[in-house]
Amino acid sequence: MSGAYNEMKCMPACKHNPCYGLAVLVLAILLILPALSPTLPQKHDRIVCFVYHRFGDDRYPSTSVPTEMFRGHLAYLSQNNFNVWTMGQAINAIRNEKEIPSRTVVLTIDDGYRSFYENGLPLLEEFGYPATLYVNAQNIGYKAYMNWDEVRKAEKRGIEIGNHSSSHRHFLDIPDLSDRKEAFFNDLLTAQTTFFDSLGYSPDLYAYPYGEYDHMMKEVLKDAGFSSAAAQYSGVLHRNSDLFEIPRFSMVGPFATLKGFIQKSQMKPIEVITKEPEDIVMKNNPPTMIITLDNKHIDTEYLQCFVNGERNCITEMQEGPDYVKVKIVSRDHLPGRRSLYTITAPSKDRKGWCWYSHVWVNTEVSED
Repeated sequence: MSGAYNEMKCMPACKHNPCYGLAVLVLAILLILPALSPTLPQKHDRIVCFVYHRFGDDRYPSTSVPTEMFRGHLAYLSQNNFNVWTMGQAINAIRNEKEIPSRTVVLTIDDGYRSFYENGLPLLEEFGYPATLYVNAQNIGYKAYMNWDEVRKAEKRGIEIGNHSSSHRHFLDIPDLSDRKEAFFNDLLTAQTTFFDSLGYSPDLYAYPYGEYDHMMKEVLKDAGFSSAAAQYSGVLHRNSDLFEIPRFSMVGPFATLKGFIQKSQMKPIEVITKEPEDIVMKNNPPTMIITLDNKHIDTEYLQCFVNGERNCITEMQEGPDYVKVKIVSRDHLPGRRSLYTITAPSKDRKGWCWYSHVWVNTEVSED
């Protein structure tokens, strides 16, 4: 791991309070991962990733998908000859320059709620589809969650397991960077140890709690040997994507309609050249974003901007020979903890729409 870690204090999560270097070694051993090349090929193959949470749980409509609606999603994929991959398969294809078939999607589930095991998993089996389950390790075994025996059974039934943290904490709420780094690493080590004790291995796939992350968290995961990390903002994974902030379309509550699922499954990426700021934490409200986009495949004449799904943004555009620079700011104050700036444009071949979004996190809004 990087030299910056040598300055950190011993980690309280480690047994017998060993030095930090030993903690790093333990985490690396738990992963047991091959070296992965950071070089990505310059192609435009794409994979649409979806994220679900609860299934058929009417008590939590904002984070649940009706069971029959989920059946409709899977039926659409089956009837239209989609390739359904795990996240691990998608990352392997991108990193190793393998062919990505057209109409390839990844289905992911966050948290490990029992409603997935009871209502979602049987439907995946019915259609013969795999999925990736990001498990919140600390909550496994509690009433609303699967237990470890069910996690192991799900794995045998075609489900890939990923790490969704131990504590599911709002790490960005820790103001001091050094303290945040220590807390995140401790949590990561605790989760990986729990996975190893419960499954016999530790996953190399990660999903950020609440979809919130920063540059430090990405670097910790890379240093620890993870192959990827999934966020929760909408967008399309492609060969030039940052594999440590993978976009996923949310399929919960009002977003889980069959029409919405069909539209998202056909989306293409808008490729970003530069973005200011890179950080997702708001410094001002409303925040301003200046983003330079590759315009080879998008019709910028019909480019649109949305704030949390509404056309409520001010844009300025400057177009070059192979790029378009767009300045975006919301017309109004953003009231919630997480907000999205989204850009869409039709493809130049008129065969679909292209999508990009940036998530903003307002750490002054507490969810604890």
